[in-house]
Amino acid sequence: MRAGDSDRSRERAAPAVFRCGIAARLRRLASSWVFHLVFAIAVILAVFLRPPMVFSGDTDTARNYLNTIVSSLSTILALCISIILVAIQLTASNYTHRVLDFFMRLPYNASLFTFYLVTIMHSFFLMAKIQDPVRDPLPRSLRPEMSADLVLVVICFISLLIYMYAVVQLLKPERIITLIVREYNRAIEKGRWRAALDNVEQICDIAKRAASVSDSVTGARCVAAMGRVARRLPLPESRDDPLLQVHQNVVDQWVEMVGVAVKERESSLLYGVLNALYRQGELYVRSATWPAAELVIKAYRHLVFSHLLCEEQVFYVRQVADKLYQLAWSGCRQGERGQLFCLRTWRIIREIGESAFATQPAGVASLLEGFLMPAELADTLAGLAPGTRLGGPGDSAVRTDAAGTDLLRAGLIAYFELWKAFAAVATMRDAARWARWWQENVTQPKVNQRGRLLAVLIAMHIQRQEIAQTLCYVWGMDLDEATSFPARAEFRHSQAVLFDGWPWRSLVSP
Repeated sequence: MRAGDSDRSRERAAPAVFRCGIAARLRRLASSWVFHLVFAIAVILAVFLRPPMVFSGDTDTARNYLNTIVSSLSTILALCISIILVAIQLTASNYTHRVLDFFMRLPYNASLFTFYLVTIMHSFFLMAKIQDPVRDPLPRSLRPEMSADLVLVVICFISLLIYMYAVVQLLKPERIITLIVREYNRAIEKGRWRAALDNVEQICDIAKRAASVSDSVTGARCVAAMGRVARRLPLPESRDDPLLQVHQNVVDQWVEMVGVAVKERESSLLYGVLNALYRQGELYVRSATWPAAELVIKAYRHLVFSHLLCEEQVFYVRQVADKLYQLAWSGCRQGERGQLFCLRTWRIIREIGESAFATQPAGVASLLEGFLMPAELADTLAGLAPGTRLGGPGDSAVRTDAAGTDLLRAGLIAYFELWKAFAAVATMRDAARWARWWQENVTQPKVNQRGRLLAVLIAMHIQRQEIAQTLCYVWGMDLDEATSFPARAEFRHSQAVLFDGWPWRSLVSP
């Protein structure tokens, strides 16, 4: 029954897809110079072959008419060129200088200039043909041509109105973005990667200009367009694939947007870029495109160290940590290679968190939830534990105990390296808050117990005895038992990392 419903839905969707394809082809045809040029020539030929007899004046009227038309149309044509130059200058100053190409390729240029040039030249030739004295009847042979010239003048004015409307539409940022995306899609279809990268840079330029003038709407449109552009890109198959450079350029442009948004305090653009980067990272992780996924986590690290921490944007640093934890959890579900990506992501979180805790001691309470209390932590640790299934639900492969122990150990070390930076600046209240969270959320007994012992030992190692006592009080533990030799011996493998290579006897204060 479900298969039949699916077939019927596909049958109903097929005509709609076909109509959309035809509409897209018609829009592409109507937006070309060739179409407008052919259309203008066809209209001019139709006017000359079957002109309506609308002119009934004498030779004097014809001369005055032609003289006025030649001078008027020439002035209007010069005015159109001036309008184009002003529009280009205005748009370039507000958005990007690359919009010159769009004005030059505006298809209405073909029809407008064809109508005007043909009408002006035809009026010149008609003036040369009228040789009769003043106020004599116009020769019968010239009346169709005069009528055709009059119709062409009407067409010229109508085409001018359409052209002005097209120019005004081109001044709108959403129209410019649409045209850039259209050019990008054509470049991708033809495999012209350099042209595609140029189009990405154009969108980024518009977004940065929008951020500098606090134009949130235009910035949001640019971010949405960049997201569509990135999702349409074919995924690279290896590190040597030229497509990887295109993805690298897209990610770098997002980082540049963040730089301008942070500097200008444009929060909506900043939040949009962080979300766009996360969605792109999720696409890479779910498709197991690990070289591209690494571009995203490195971009998060770069924008934190280069922009967010410099400007003391603690709230957005926490947002970055949340998104990195989500990407790590998504990777953990993608098999052994994804779990290695998860550990790499945790190490980047550790690097960011250590700098954040060290440079923003006043914001420890707000950073705690984002860096050390993520909702995905317990599930990720469970995914790294021995005996968990690799890959998706249908994958029958199971990690061995040795491999699982190594992964879980590496995950705990990365997490508690960050906890160590937190404990160095935390208050007892912050430590108690984390201890309650750990007790309630990490439900695996072995992982929970290891985490408790590590936290107490690290607190004693960095000489924060009050933090260790607070942890023991919340967990109902005895401090002497938690720091006894058997407890310390369990973590001898992490002595060089978590305890700075100090001998075990120095972990407990005398």
